[in-house]
Amino acid sequence: MNKCKSFRQKNNSICSSLVLAMNMLLLIFLFPADALNGIKEDRQAAGDVEIATNPKTPKPKDGNKIRMVFEEELSIGVEEGDENYMFGGRVYFNADDEGFIYVTDWDRKRIQKFDHNGQYLLTIGRKGQGPGEFRNVWRPRFDKDNHLFVTDISNNRIHFFDRYGNFLRDKKIPQGFSCQYINSKDMIIGSYNKIIEEDKSGTKWFISFGMFDEKFNPVKEIHKRSSESKTTGTKSRAQFTADIWSQDAYKAEICHFMTEDDILYFGYPERYEIQIFSPEGKLTKIIRREYDPIRVSKMHKKRFEKYMEDEFFRLFPRFNDIKEDVFRLMEYPKYLPAYQSFVVMENGWLFVVVDFMPEQYTLVDIFDRDGNYIAQFDARIPAENLFFKNGKAYALATENDYRFVKRYKYEIQEYKDN
Repeated sequence: MNKCKSFRQKNNSICSSLVLAMNMLLLIFLFPADALNGIKEDRQAAGDVEIATNPKTPKPKDGNKIRMVFEEELSIGVEEGDENYMFGGRVYFNADDEGFIYVTDWDRKRIQKFDHNGQYLLTIGRKGQGPGEFRNVWRPRFDKDNHLFVTDISNNRIHFFDRYGNFLRDKKIPQGFSCQYINSKDMIIGSYNKIIEEDKSGTKWFISFGMFDEKFNPVKEIHKRSSESKTTGTKSRAQFTADIWSQDAYKAEICHFMTEDDILYFGYPERYEIQIFSPEGKLTKIIRREYDPIRVSKMHKKRFEKYMEDEFFRLFPRFNDIKEDVFRLMEYPKYLPAYQSFVVMENGWLFVVVDFMPEQYTLVDIFDRDGNYIAQFDARIPAENLFFKNGKAYALATENDYRFVKRYKYEIQEYKDN
Protein backbone atom coordinates (compact mmCIF):
# COMPACT_ATOMS: atom_id res chain seq x y z
CA MET A 1 0.00 0.00 0.00
CA ASN A 2 1.49 3.33 -1.07
CA LYS A 3 0.57 6.29 1.08
CA CYS A 4 1.18 9.89 0.16
CA LYS A 5 2.80 11.52 3.12
CA SER A 6 2.36 15.19 2.24
CA PHE A 7 1.28 17.92 -0.10
CA ARG A 8 3.72 18.88 -2.81
CA GLN A 9 3.54 21.06 -5.90
CA LYS A 10 6.08 21.13 -8.70
CA ASN A 11 6.05 24.95 -9.03
CA ASN A 12 5.61 25.17 -5.13
CA SER A 13 7.95 27.72 -3.57
CA ILE A 14 8.41 25.50 -0.51
CA CYS A 15 10.15 22.69 -2.28
CA SER A 16 11.15 23.21 -5.89
CA SER A 17 14.60 24.55 -5.00
CA LEU A 18 15.32 21.96 -2.29
CA VAL A 19 16.33 19.00 -4.44
CA LEU A 20 19.84 20.27 -5.08
CA ALA A 21 20.21 21.43 -1.48
CA MET A 22 19.25 18.00 -0.12
CA ASN A 23 21.66 16.28 -2.49
CA MET A 24 24.42 18.58 -1.27
CA LEU A 25 23.55 17.81 2.34
CA LEU A 26 23.83 14.10 1.70
CA LEU A 27 27.20 14.48 -0.01
CA ILE A 28 28.54 16.63 2.81
CA PHE A 29 27.20 14.41 5.61
CA LEU A 30 28.34 11.19 4.01
CA PHE A 31 31.65 12.58 2.77
CA PRO A 32 32.46 15.49 5.12
CA ALA A 33 35.09 17.94 3.93
CA ASP A 34 36.33 19.03 7.63
CA ALA A 35 -9.39 46.61 -14.93
CA LEU A 36 -10.59 47.36 -16.84
CA ASN A 37 -11.87 50.89 -16.08
CA GLY A 38 -10.17 50.77 -12.75
CA ILE A 39 -6.74 50.04 -14.18
CA LYS A 40 -4.32 52.91 -13.89
CA GLU A 41 -4.18 54.61 -17.23
CA ASP A 42 -0.42 54.34 -17.26
CA ARG A 43 -0.66 51.25 -19.46
CA GLN A 44 2.36 51.98 -21.56
CA ALA A 45 4.57 50.69 -24.28
CA ALA A 46 8.27 50.23 -23.70
CA GLY A 47 9.40 49.76 -27.26
CA ASP A 48 7.30 46.84 -28.46
CA VAL A 49 6.54 45.67 -24.93
CA GLU A 50 3.11 46.49 -23.51
CA ILE A 51 3.04 47.01 -19.74
CA ALA A 52 -0.18 46.61 -17.73
CA THR A 53 0.10 47.97 -14.18
CA ASN A 54 -2.77 46.95 -11.90
CA PRO A 55 -3.84 48.28 -8.49
CA LYS A 56 -4.10 46.21 -5.31
CA THR A 57 -7.86 45.85 -5.64
CA PRO A 58 -9.51 44.12 -8.63
CA LYS A 59 -11.72 46.32 -10.82
CA PRO A 60 -14.25 44.31 -12.85
CA LYS A 61 -15.62 46.10 -15.90
CA ASP A 62 -19.31 46.34 -14.97
CA GLY A 63 -18.81 46.76 -11.22
CA ASN A 64 -19.93 43.23 -10.37
CA LYS A 65 -17.42 40.98 -8.62
CA ILE A 66 -16.37 37.72 -10.23
CA ARG A 67 -15.65 34.33 -8.71
CA MET A 68 -15.27 30.78 -9.94
CA VAL A 69 -17.22 27.95 -8.34
CA PHE A 70 -15.81 24.45 -8.74
CA GLU A 71 -17.68 21.16 -8.40
CA GLU A 72 -15.89 17.82 -8.36
CA GLU A 73 -17.15 15.43 -11.04
CA LEU A 74 -14.42 12.77 -11.17
CA SER A 75 -11.96 11.28 -8.69
CA ILE A 76 -9.34 8.68 -9.63
CA GLY A 77 -7.57 6.86 -6.82
CA VAL A 78 -8.21 4.54 -3.89
CA GLU A 79 -6.78 4.13 -0.41
CA GLU A 80 -6.89 0.35 -0.62
CA GLY A 81 -7.75 -2.15 -3.32
CA ASP A 82 -6.86 -2.26 -7.01
CA GLU A 83 -3.17 -1.48 -7.51
CA ASN A 84 -3.97 0.23 -10.81
CA TYR A 85 -5.81 2.97 -8.91
CA MET A 86 -3.26 3.42 -6.12
CA PHE A 87 -0.70 6.19 -6.44
CA GLY A 88 2.58 6.87 -4.67
CA GLY A 89 3.64 10.07 -2.98
CA ARG A 90 5.03 11.97 -5.98
CA VAL A 91 2.42 12.10 -8.71
CA TYR A 92 1.87 14.31 -11.78
CA PHE A 93 -0.74 14.04 -14.50
CA ASN A 94 -2.14 15.55 -17.68
CA ALA A 95 -5.12 15.14 -20.01
CA ASP A 96 -5.14 14.99 -23.80
CA ASP A 97 -7.61 16.62 -26.19
CA GLU A 98 -9.96 13.61 -26.00
CA GLY A 99 -10.10 13.63 -22.20
CA PHE A 100 -7.83 10.64 -21.57
CA ILE A 101 -5.83 11.11 -18.37
CA TYR A 102 -2.19 10.12 -17.93
CA VAL A 103 -0.80 9.80 -14.40
CA THR A 104 2.95 9.57 -13.83
CA ASP A 105 3.94 7.88 -10.59
CA TRP A 106 7.52 8.62 -9.50
CA ASP A 107 7.45 6.02 -6.71
CA ARG A 108 6.29 3.18 -8.96
CA LYS A 109 8.16 4.34 -12.09
CA ARG A 110 5.18 4.07 -14.42
CA ILE A 111 2.47 5.96 -16.30
CA GLN A 112 -1.18 4.97 -15.86
CA LYS A 113 -3.73 5.83 -18.56
CA PHE A 114 -7.43 6.32 -17.71
CA ASP A 115 -10.43 7.12 -19.88
CA HIS A 116 -12.68 10.16 -19.39
CA ASN A 117 -14.79 8.17 -16.89
CA GLY A 118 -11.73 7.38 -14.78
CA GLN A 119 -11.50 3.73 -15.84
CA TYR A 120 -8.00 2.26 -15.94
CA LEU A 121 -6.87 1.38 -19.47
CA LEU A 122 -3.19 0.52 -19.50
CA THR A 123 0.24 1.00 -17.93
CA ILE A 124 3.08 2.64 -19.81
CA GLY A 125 6.72 2.01 -18.92
CA ARG A 126 8.36 0.42 -15.92
CA LYS A 127 11.39 0.78 -13.69
CA GLY A 128 14.68 0.40 -15.50
CA GLN A 129 17.29 2.06 -17.68
CA GLY A 130 16.34 0.75 -21.12
CA PRO A 131 14.13 2.25 -23.85
CA GLY A 132 10.83 3.38 -22.36
CA GLU A 133 11.97 2.54 -18.81
CA PHE A 134 12.24 5.02 -15.96
CA ARG A 135 14.41 5.80 -12.99
CA ASN A 136 12.20 8.78 -12.30
CA VAL A 137 9.29 10.19 -14.25
CA TRP A 138 7.91 13.74 -14.20
CA ARG A 139 4.81 15.45 -15.54
CA PRO A 140 3.51 14.07 -18.85
CA ARG A 141 3.29 16.49 -21.79
CA PHE A 142 2.29 16.29 -25.46
CA ASP A 143 4.25 17.36 -28.54
CA LYS A 144 2.90 18.78 -31.82
CA ASP A 145 2.03 15.24 -33.00
CA ASN A 146 0.11 14.58 -29.76
CA HIS A 147 2.71 12.07 -28.68
CA LEU A 148 3.11 11.70 -24.95
CA PHE A 149 6.53 12.53 -23.55
CA VAL A 150 8.09 12.55 -20.09
CA THR A 151 11.48 13.64 -18.80
CA ASP A 152 13.64 11.21 -16.84
CA ILE A 153 16.49 13.29 -15.39
CA SER A 154 18.16 10.27 -13.76
CA ASN A 155 18.39 8.43 -17.09
CA ASN A 156 19.06 11.77 -18.87
CA ARG A 157 16.38 11.08 -21.44
CA ILE A 158 13.05 12.28 -22.80
CA HIS A 159 10.82 9.28 -23.56
CA PHE A 160 8.13 9.46 -26.29
CA PHE A 161 5.05 7.20 -26.55
CA ASP A 162 1.99 7.04 -28.78
CA ARG A 163 -1.53 7.25 -27.35
CA TYR A 164 -1.68 3.47 -27.03
CA GLY A 165 1.38 3.37 -24.80
CA ASN A 166 3.80 2.09 -27.44
CA PHE A 167 7.36 3.32 -27.03
CA LEU A 168 8.41 5.46 -29.99
CA ARG A 169 11.86 6.82 -29.22
CA ASP A 170 13.93 8.54 -26.60
CA LYS A 171 16.14 11.59 -26.72
CA LYS A 172 19.27 11.94 -24.63
CA ILE A 173 19.47 15.19 -22.68
CA PRO A 174 22.46 16.89 -21.03
CA GLN A 175 23.18 16.33 -17.37
CA GLY A 176 21.19 18.82 -15.31
CA PHE A 177 18.67 19.60 -18.06
CA SER A 178 14.92 19.52 -17.44
CA CYS A 179 12.45 19.62 -20.35
CA GLN A 180 9.14 21.36 -19.60
CA TYR A 181 7.56 21.79 -23.04
CA ILE A 182 8.24 21.10 -26.72
CA ASN A 183 6.62 23.67 -28.99
CA SER A 184 5.28 23.29 -32.53
CA LYS A 185 8.72 24.07 -34.00
CA ASP A 186 10.35 21.32 -31.93
CA MET A 187 12.11 23.87 -29.76
CA ILE A 188 12.50 22.70 -26.18
CA ILE A 189 11.37 24.94 -23.32
CA GLY A 190 13.30 24.00 -20.24
CA SER A 191 15.97 24.73 -17.68
CA TYR A 192 19.64 23.89 -17.37
CA ASN A 193 21.27 23.50 -13.97
CA LYS A 194 25.06 23.46 -14.09
CA ILE A 195 27.67 23.38 -11.33
CA ILE A 196 30.27 26.07 -11.98
CA GLU A 197 32.68 25.27 -9.17
CA GLU A 198 32.78 22.66 -6.44
CA ASP A 199 35.48 22.27 -3.81
CA LYS A 200 35.92 21.90 -0.07
CA SER A 201 34.73 25.46 0.52
CA GLY A 202 31.35 24.87 -1.12
CA THR A 203 29.47 24.73 -4.41
CA LYS A 204 28.52 27.39 -6.99
CA TRP A 205 26.00 26.73 -9.74
CA PHE A 206 23.67 28.51 -12.15
CA ILE A 207 20.21 27.82 -13.53
CA SER A 208 19.33 29.01 -17.04
CA PHE A 209 15.73 28.93 -18.27
CA GLY A 210 14.73 29.46 -21.89
CA MET A 211 14.36 27.98 -25.37
CA PHE A 212 16.72 25.35 -26.78
CA ASP A 213 17.02 23.68 -30.19
CA GLU A 214 16.88 19.92 -30.78
CA LYS A 215 20.56 19.61 -29.86
CA PHE A 216 19.99 21.61 -26.66
CA ASN A 217 21.86 24.66 -27.89
CA PRO A 218 20.38 27.81 -26.34
CA VAL A 219 18.16 29.78 -28.72
CA LYS A 220 16.73 32.32 -26.29
CA GLU A 221 17.64 32.74 -22.65
CA ILE A 222 14.74 34.12 -20.62
CA HIS A 223 16.12 33.95 -17.12
CA LYS A 224 19.41 33.07 -15.46
CA ARG A 225 20.45 33.10 -11.84
CA SER A 226 23.39 31.82 -9.87
CA SER A 227 23.60 30.44 -6.34
CA GLU A 228 26.24 29.21 -3.99
CA SER A 229 26.47 27.27 -0.75
CA LYS A 230 29.40 27.50 1.63
CA THR A 231 30.75 24.44 3.41
CA THR A 232 32.30 24.65 6.84
CA GLY A 233 33.45 22.06 9.32
CA THR A 234 32.73 24.30 12.31
CA LYS A 235 28.95 23.98 12.23
CA SER A 236 26.93 21.07 13.54
CA ARG A 237 24.91 18.98 11.13
CA ALA A 238 21.71 20.51 12.50
CA GLN A 239 22.94 24.10 12.10
CA PHE A 240 24.28 23.43 8.61
CA THR A 241 20.98 21.85 7.53
CA ALA A 242 18.93 24.66 9.08
CA ASP A 243 21.08 27.27 7.31
CA ILE A 244 20.50 25.70 3.88
CA TRP A 245 16.79 25.16 4.39
CA SER A 246 16.38 28.66 5.78
CA GLN A 247 17.66 29.98 2.46
CA ASP A 248 15.18 27.89 0.49
CA ALA A 249 11.99 27.96 2.59
CA TYR A 250 9.31 29.99 0.77
CA LYS A 251 11.84 31.27 -1.70
CA ALA A 252 10.48 32.85 -4.89
CA GLU A 253 10.72 30.21 -7.61
CA ILE A 254 10.46 30.32 -11.39
CA CYS A 255 6.94 29.80 -12.77
CA HIS A 256 6.18 29.17 -16.42
CA PHE A 257 3.36 28.07 -18.70
CA MET A 258 3.11 27.49 -22.47
CA THR A 259 -0.22 27.72 -24.30
CA GLU A 260 -1.22 25.49 -27.20
CA ASP A 261 -0.23 28.27 -29.64
CA ASP A 262 3.31 28.41 -28.18
CA ILE A 263 2.86 31.63 -26.17
CA LEU A 264 5.13 31.46 -23.14
CA TYR A 265 4.24 32.99 -19.77
CA PHE A 266 7.11 33.44 -17.36
CA GLY A 267 7.25 34.65 -13.78
CA TYR A 268 9.79 34.95 -11.03
CA PRO A 269 7.69 36.13 -8.07
CA GLU A 270 10.18 38.16 -6.09
CA ARG A 271 7.81 40.85 -7.34
CA TYR A 272 4.29 40.61 -8.71
CA GLU A 273 5.11 40.43 -12.39
CA ILE A 274 4.37 37.98 -15.21
CA GLN A 275 6.04 38.29 -18.59
CA ILE A 276 4.57 37.06 -21.88
CA PHE A 277 6.77 35.95 -24.79
CA SER A 278 5.99 35.24 -28.43
CA PRO A 279 6.65 31.77 -29.91
CA GLU A 280 10.00 33.14 -31.06
CA GLY A 281 10.93 34.16 -27.52
CA LYS A 282 10.33 37.90 -27.89
CA LEU A 283 8.99 39.70 -24.83
CA THR A 284 5.64 41.25 -25.79
CA LYS A 285 3.82 42.07 -22.56
CA ILE A 286 4.40 42.53 -18.85
CA ILE A 287 1.58 42.21 -16.33
CA ARG A 288 2.12 43.79 -12.92
CA ARG A 289 0.06 44.22 -9.80
CA GLU A 290 0.58 46.32 -6.71
CA TYR A 291 0.18 44.17 -3.60
CA ASP A 292 0.62 43.89 0.13
CA PRO A 293 2.92 40.96 0.94
CA ILE A 294 1.54 38.10 3.02
CA ARG A 295 3.41 37.29 6.21
CA VAL A 296 4.82 33.81 6.76
CA SER A 297 2.53 32.48 9.49
CA LYS A 298 2.82 29.65 12.00
CA MET A 299 0.69 27.57 9.63
CA HIS A 300 3.17 28.15 6.82
CA LYS A 301 6.03 27.08 9.07
CA LYS A 302 4.18 23.94 10.14
CA ARG A 303 3.49 23.16 6.51
CA PHE A 304 7.18 23.41 5.68
CA GLU A 305 8.11 21.19 8.64
CA LYS A 306 5.55 18.61 7.60
CA TYR A 307 6.93 18.58 4.09
CA MET A 308 10.52 18.10 5.28
CA GLU A 309 9.51 15.38 7.75
CA ASP A 310 7.98 13.43 4.89
CA GLU A 311 10.39 14.26 2.10
CA PHE A 312 13.73 14.22 3.90
CA PHE A 313 13.61 12.65 7.33
CA ARG A 314 11.29 9.83 6.22
CA LEU A 315 13.55 8.98 3.29
CA PHE A 316 16.76 9.42 5.29
CA PRO A 317 15.95 8.21 8.81
CA ARG A 318 19.60 8.31 9.88
CA PHE A 319 19.15 12.09 10.21
CA ASN A 320 16.15 11.86 12.55
CA ASP A 321 18.41 12.56 15.52
CA ILE A 322 18.86 16.17 14.35
CA LYS A 323 15.25 16.84 13.28
CA GLU A 324 14.11 18.74 16.36
CA ASP A 325 17.27 20.85 16.39
CA VAL A 326 16.95 21.67 12.70
CA PHE A 327 13.39 22.95 13.07
CA ARG A 328 14.36 24.91 16.18
CA LEU A 329 17.22 26.59 14.33
CA MET A 330 15.24 27.40 11.17
CA GLU A 331 14.91 31.06 10.19
CA TYR A 332 12.02 31.87 7.87
CA PRO A 333 11.56 34.91 5.66
CA LYS A 334 9.16 37.55 6.90
CA TYR A 335 6.91 37.40 3.82
CA LEU A 336 5.79 34.90 1.20
CA PRO A 337 6.67 35.45 -2.47
CA ALA A 338 4.28 37.72 -4.39
CA TYR A 339 2.48 34.62 -5.69
CA GLN A 340 3.00 30.86 -5.69
CA SER A 341 2.18 29.74 -9.25
CA PHE A 342 -0.11 30.42 -12.21
CA VAL A 343 -1.83 28.77 -15.16
CA VAL A 344 -3.56 30.15 -18.25
CA MET A 345 -7.21 29.22 -18.67
CA GLU A 346 -8.69 28.24 -22.02
CA ASN A 347 -10.42 31.62 -22.34
CA GLY A 348 -7.06 33.37 -21.98
CA TRP A 349 -7.55 34.44 -18.37
CA LEU A 350 -4.59 34.22 -16.03
CA PHE A 351 -5.32 32.16 -12.89
CA VAL A 352 -2.72 33.13 -10.27
CA VAL A 353 -2.40 31.17 -7.01
CA VAL A 354 -1.35 33.80 -4.47
CA ASP A 355 -1.35 31.56 -1.39
CA PHE A 356 -2.76 28.20 -0.40
CA MET A 357 -2.99 25.89 2.56
CA PRO A 358 -3.77 22.25 1.67
CA GLU A 359 -7.35 21.28 2.46
CA GLN A 360 -8.05 24.80 3.78
CA TYR A 361 -7.95 27.53 1.12
CA THR A 362 -6.54 28.61 -2.24
CA LEU A 363 -6.35 32.40 -2.65
CA VAL A 364 -6.54 33.28 -6.35
CA ASP A 365 -6.12 36.41 -8.49
CA ILE A 366 -7.74 36.52 -11.95
CA PHE A 367 -6.51 38.65 -14.85
CA ASP A 368 -8.38 38.87 -18.17
CA ARG A 369 -6.66 38.15 -21.47
CA ASP A 370 -5.54 41.79 -21.71
CA GLY A 371 -3.81 41.65 -18.33
CA ASN A 372 -6.48 43.52 -16.35
CA TYR A 373 -6.87 42.45 -12.71
CA ILE A 374 -10.57 41.56 -12.34
CA ALA A 375 -11.04 39.23 -9.35
CA GLN A 376 -9.71 37.75 -6.13
CA PHE A 377 -11.39 34.91 -4.24
CA ASP A 378 -10.89 31.62 -2.40
CA ALA A 379 -11.11 29.07 -5.21
CA ARG A 380 -11.60 26.09 -2.85
CA ILE A 381 -9.77 23.80 -5.26
CA PRO A 382 -6.38 22.10 -4.80
CA ALA A 383 -3.51 24.12 -6.19
CA GLU A 384 -1.23 21.20 -7.00
CA ASN A 385 -0.86 20.22 -10.67
CA LEU A 386 -3.77 22.55 -11.46
CA PHE A 387 -4.65 23.10 -15.13
CA PHE A 388 -7.64 23.77 -17.40
CA LYS A 389 -8.49 21.67 -20.44
CA ASN A 390 -11.53 20.50 -22.40
CA GLY A 391 -13.72 22.97 -20.50
CA LYS A 392 -12.78 21.42 -17.16
CA ALA A 393 -10.34 22.03 -14.32
CA TYR A 394 -7.96 19.32 -13.13
CA ALA A 395 -5.94 19.13 -9.91
CA LEU A 396 -4.15 16.67 -7.63
CA ALA A 397 -5.68 16.27 -4.18
CA THR A 398 -4.48 14.72 -0.94
CA GLU A 399 -7.05 13.01 1.27
CA ASN A 400 -6.13 11.02 4.38
CA ASP A 401 -2.52 11.08 3.14
CA TYR A 402 -3.47 9.44 -0.19
CA ARG A 403 -3.25 10.94 -3.68
CA PHE A 404 -6.27 11.45 -5.95
CA VAL A 405 -6.57 12.86 -9.46
CA LYS A 406 -9.58 15.17 -9.62
CA ARG A 407 -11.62 16.70 -12.43
CA TYR A 408 -13.98 19.62 -11.80
CA LYS A 409 -16.65 21.42 -13.70
CA TYR A 410 -16.73 25.11 -12.96
CA GLU A 411 -18.85 28.20 -13.38
CA ILE A 412 -17.78 31.84 -13.61
CA GLN A 413 -20.24 33.85 -11.54
CA GLU A 414 -20.87 37.56 -11.16
CA TYR A 415 -22.17 38.87 -7.87
CA LYS A 416 -22.55 42.03 -5.81
CA ASP A 417 -21.70 42.49 -2.15
CA ASN A 418 -24.70 42.72 0.12
